[in-house]
Amino acid sequence: MRRHKTTKPMRRCIACRESKPQEELIRFVLKGQDPVVDTDGRAEGRGFYLCRSEECIRNAVKRKAFNRVCKRNLDEKEISSLIGQLSGSYQGGMDVKES
Repeated sequence: MRRHKTTKPMRRCIACRESKPQEELIRFVLKGQDPVVDTDGRAEGRGFYLCRSEECIRNAVKRKAFNRVCKRNLDEKEISSLIGQLSGSYQGGMDVKES
């Protein structure tokens, strides 16, 4: 009997564009047109992923990656709110300020 090799799902970070195992990334989902952090990874909607590093979070803001994946322009308040959700949702408190 043949055994199938189980592989972990890979996802691509919107900032650094590297593919990594899904559990190593933060998942966001669009609720309507608004992006929110999906802490349990099961929310319905179009999902996109970001590395858990502060550098990738800064690069996503700097390069307007959130605007690209949401297909609309997010204002500074919306992006700040999204980054604020990160620091409240994940251990280590990813405190990132917009540059």
